[in-house]
Amino acid sequence: MNGIVVLNKPVGISSHDCVNLLRRTFSTKKVGHAGTLDKEASGVLVLGINKGTKIMPYLNQDDKGYAFTVVFNQATDTLDHSGEILEEKTWDDFSSLDNVLKAFLGPYEQQPPAYSAVKHQGKKLYEYARNNQAIPKVKPRDVYVYSLKPLSNLKKRPNGTYEIDLFVESSKGLYVRQLAMDIAKAIGTVAHTMRIHRTQSGQFAIEDATEIEELKAGKIKILSLHEALRSLPAIEVSDEDIFAIKNGQKLTLKHDAPTIKLIDKNAELLAIYRQVDGAIYKAEKVFLQ
Repeated sequence: MNGIVVLNKPVGISSHDCVNLLRRTFSTKKVGHAGTLDKEASGVLVLGINKGTKIMPYLNQDDKGYAFTVVFNQATDTLDHSGEILEEKTWDDFSSLDNVLKAFLGPYEQQPPAYSAVKHQGKKLYEYARNNQAIPKVKPRDVYVYSLKPLSNLKKRPNGTYEIDLFVESSKGLYVRQLAMDIAKAIGTVAHTMRIHRTQSGQFAIEDATEIEELKAGKIKILSLHEALRSLPAIEVSDEDIFAIKNGQKLTLKHDAPTIKLIDKNAELLAIYRQVDGAIYKAEKVFLQ
């Protein structure tokens, strides 16, 4: 079995737990995911099975969409509701919220949070945090925010905090928890997230995802490699070219796209080729035995 499974990951299990579940389901160790989700987050998680793991780098570059709830006036060590409260503020002036949200559109330099899987000297930042060690300073990430808008009105809670539902669409690499805190700081307060739900990962939408109960019951929607890479242009190759592809040889192709996929007459993915000079293409990934 080779292919892609789009899973609606529930809250409370890690992305690696989902990988292990698919390993048991398909009796294979070759399972990987594109774009991890926090344990406390839910939504679209794209997983590759066997040869599907070879196309994860292409799917991991996709833009992402998230619906999330921000709780203002309360900061936690993890930047979400699961952490310990570090700071509380009394703040009632949210008149600048709309303008602040607009200010985050476009290029956005974001500092990865302490509780993240970003590595420093081979060790993940959250491992430093959980061991009460000093958090190393890592380089900020350059991300791009395409859309950032409210999904609800701002509501005051009995404990003096405020909450609002937001939606963000961005390039890969965005930490929603950190975005919530950065929005709060721009307003003049602090915040944490109470809910994060990934609604979109590139072409894969939550409406098309397999539920965890369906997965356990064996009702699994599996996409072929060709279907999963639908954003790449395709060329159907002749039988004569298959030997060359098998051996990873360069090909002369009538195309001008930087990356293309080569398929056979049955729409099976044979290889991914990258342009090196005009019509000359070089093998980047070969799926033929």
